[in-house]
Amino acid sequence: MTRRIRAFKRWMKSHDFDCSDALEIVDDGCVGGGISVRAVCDLKEGDLVATIPKSACLTIQTSGAREMIESAGLAGSLGLAVAVMYERSLGPASPWHGYLQLLPDRECVPLVWSLREVDAFLSGTELHKTVKEDKSSVYEDWREFIEPLVLSGTWNIDPERFGVEQYFSAKTLVSSRSFQIDSCYGFGMVPLADLFNHKTGAEHVHFTSVTSSSSSDDDGDSDISYESHDGESSIANSNTRSSGKDDTNLEMIIVKYAEAGCEVFNTYGIIGNAALLYRYGFTEPDNQFDIVNIDLALVVRWCSSAFSGRYCRARVSCWRKLNYLGSANQHCEYFEISCDGEPELELLVLLYIIFLQEEDYEKLGYMSDALANLDESTAIVKLVKATSNKRMKMDQETSGDIKELLVSDNVCFALSSLADLRESLYGSSSVEEDTKKIERCCDMKERKAYHSLVLRKCERLILGRLRDYASKRSSKKKL
Repeated sequence: MTRRIRAFKRWMKSHDFDCSDALEIVDDGCVGGGISVRAVCDLKEGDLVATIPKSACLTIQTSGAREMIESAGLAGSLGLAVAVMYERSLGPASPWHGYLQLLPDRECVPLVWSLREVDAFLSGTELHKTVKEDKSSVYEDWREFIEPLVLSGTWNIDPERFGVEQYFSAKTLVSSRSFQIDSCYGFGMVPLADLFNHKTGAEHVHFTSVTSSSSSDDDGDSDISYESHDGESSIANSNTRSSGKDDTNLEMIIVKYAEAGCEVFNTYGIIGNAALLYRYGFTEPDNQFDIVNIDLALVVRWCSSAFSGRYCRARVSCWRKLNYLGSANQHCEYFEISCDGEPELELLVLLYIIFLQEEDYEKLGYMSDALANLDESTAIVKLVKATSNKRMKMDQETSGDIKELLVSDNVCFALSSLADLRESLYGSSSVEEDTKKIERCCDMKERKAYHSLVLRKCERLILGRLRDYASKRSSKKKL
């Protein structure tokens, strides 16, 4: 057992943690000082392996910086990052020193990579544009909210501990380690709970808040959730233990048998590799929740080159009148391609409208208002009936696979072209070359390169499956 783990265990004991002897906290001793949790003995479903006092969690409410944070009107991930910076600045005088000394200075997430590394490793991926814009946003947050606290001289804080680099570091810890606790404490850093590593769909432990039985007769465990980097979404972990205890503690409970000696995993939710790398700094080679996004701007670019800008704008406008929109974030509007290569319905509808003959397009214009008020399936059936020269078979209408009604040879051609255009963003190297680079990389010593390559390879494989999706359906229509 290393010195820092011994110090952490002493700290837990002094703060009334109850951590089962069936768990072993292991300092892996790898680059970056990774921590993992292993089973000392076989763990069965339902075993309670840890109880964590909420008062020991590092939140805005429990931090010594609470008055400063609240007087500045800070909240959410920004406020929590300031709390982390403040407690770190106190060193051994902080009530959380025994916990904070176990954490890395910063997590190896793209937010703290250099711009040169972002361009070199993430070009073409889902993260390239997002990370560059977020780096700028985080810096602006520091300039607007944190620098004034330092310059005011009111709070007697060390400027060197509240610099922009310290803020970026604290942000990485908050983005990758904070949990939603409850309505009183909000979200914060939860010692011990954040040491369990993630494994998609194969977690052994869930983390829950125990709700007092006086408020409800139901099974009252509240879900605990990971706070995402942007503070907008969270991933809930459920548990079914009965209530009846006080609500001052958090519990960690085994939900899947764990054999003695194996690592005990938590889950950060159903997350693809882009989100995993963005928030937590790693990827999984066979992540079934991977997706690739095709920006609406890319579709418009392709359509404008195939037809004209005016033609494209008119077709997109018609598509919007039917109440269709792509998915959206703060950066762009986009369409998701699932891990198996299946395109989002909204993209198929748009491509179908783009290829309508002028006569059918005019007909759609007359009925767009009526279609917009129908449920999705009914609207698509009526759309295709009104604009297709081919007679639809009844089994197509009732099979439930509405997408198949929209996939013409032209739409298949467009999907394949969009896959090529999207893949061109990665540069000239092939997916085979990326695979060879991954084999030569060490995932610990070359973490940035390795996980970026895994992300890029997985995205390119999905684009290949999109081409297969288009090719198979185009071939079927020719039979």
